[in-house]
Amino acid sequence: MINVMFNALSGLKNSAQKLQNSATSLKNSFGIEKNIDMVGKAKPGKSELIDISEEVVIQITAKAVFTANAKIVVTADQTIGTTLDIKY
Repeated sequence: MINVMFNALSGLKNSAQKLQNSATSLKNSFGIEKNIDMVGKAKPGKSELIDISEEVVIQITAKAVFTANAKIVVTADQTIGTTLDIKY
């Protein structure tokens, strides 16, 4: 049961990190118009454009993973609580 809880908490941390990385990527992409030449290509030495749709998919997936892991933590907590109630 402890392994399940540990894995779920690790999953929560990982999905939260993915959300943070995606949000940072999106934040950094705003204002990139200044780094694009008249042809629409990124100027040399400047950051490349990101695909916003990919970032949205990453965020939706990370949110679903986070929610699933949170449900596992709640279920494991309830199971441990029930076990302790039965024992005493």
